[in-house]
Amino acid sequence: MFQYLKIFAVIVIIIGSYLGVRYIGSIIHYGCADPREDGPPPLCLMGELGWVITGGQLVPLWTRE
Repeated sequence: MFQYLKIFAVIVIIIGSYLGVRYIGSIIHYGCADPREDGPPPLCLMGELGWVITGGQLVPLWTRE
């Protein structure tokens, strides 16, 4: 029983981490339209990497490209 609980906890942590990176990456991606004015380059780069690594568009109809 304890083994299944441990496996379930690890799965919940992995899914939570993925969704967190995806959500924060999407916020930064859509918020930094112009990295020179909207935020420091490392922050915008980190948001872009999180957005690309987790699969791209969070809301397919909400694009600025």
